[in-house]
Amino acid sequence: MDNQIDLNYDSYSMLVMNKQSEVRRLYTPFSVLSIESIDDIKMGCILYVDEIYTDEDDILLYKIMGNLYCYKYFIIMEY
Repeated sequence: MDNQIDLNYDSYSMLVMNKQSEVRRLYTPFSVLSIESIDDIKMGCILYVDEIYTDEDDILLYKIMGNLYCYKYFIIMEY
């Protein structure tokens, strides 16, 4: 019986792979660059992710300025 637990993220950290193919844990707050305009956020803005969530379909969400946004609108700036 396999008791392995897959913890790729929690509310304040997530596993990422950097350009050197190294896996590391990234902790909030971390900076992201918006690659699309969404709500009041314009494309090209650098923002900070305060918390990490998922929705009912396990889509990764970032809490930014008190609102939840889908990860696909952002690029992580540091790792």
